Amino acid sequence: MKLRLDKFLANKALGSRKEVHNLIKQGLVTVDGVVVKKKDMPIEIPNQTIAVNGEIIDNRQIYYVKFHKPAGYVCAIEDSRHPTVMELLPPEFRTMGVSPVGRLDKDTEGLLLLSNDGAWAHRIINGKKHVPKRYYFEYSGTLIEERLERIRSGIILGDGTVCKPAEIILPSETDKETESTQDSVMLKSAEIIIEEGKYHQVKRMIGAAGGEITYLKRLTIGHLDLKDIPETGEFVYLDASDYEKL
Repeated sequence: MKLRLDKFLANKALGSRKEVHNLIKQGLVTVDGVVVKKKDMPIEIPNQTIAVNGEIIDNRQIYYVKFHKPAGYVCAIEDSRHPTVMELLPPEFRTMGVSPVGRLDKDTEGLLLLSNDGAWAHRIINGKKHVPKRYYFEYSGTLIEERLERIRSGIILGDGTVCKPAEIILPSETDKETESTQDSVMLKSAEIIIEEGKYHQVKRMIGAAGGEITYLKRLTIGHLDLKDIPETGEFVYLDASDYEKL
């Protein structure tokens, strides 16, 4: 893949086109260890090494990322009312067209994928690939077994939304309720596995079963999990062996 040197640097969020021109003019940019002062020099990606002020610039063009989303951020590129997940990620993600693959609600934590590979992202979110997504949730109210069975067999929500069969994982009776010593509130929790990502789907499904979700976290998408990114706000790049399996 061939790119102009100045376009490559601007795409990597090293400044505006004018600013990267200045970097090149000052002799701060090298290609394969050689100082280059020609802003429109064609470079071959990924075969050449580009550095700015001695720091090698990651030359990836297609991004596959997993991110540990914190609560309080919306899954959008821009939002006039709320902070977005993109504000927690490197500036080059925006300039390279990286965006969330599907969504998590503002108050939901957990695993979020991002990419600028549109075809791959579509396969993940359209539900036809049967990619399971596992969530942990805490709730108030009482989950009614008869209604849980409807979720397991494929529930139709009140507005007519058809949901695929989902798996509900309830804790054992001895673990079902844990008393908080701080406020004496009985904490009830469970997990659910779905293959879709419809609007507020988990919250609405649990609501239809008699519960109200008070905390929600996505734990896994397919074989991917949060084990190597335990802290919210952190991200890692996916290897081909990871993203090609989805």
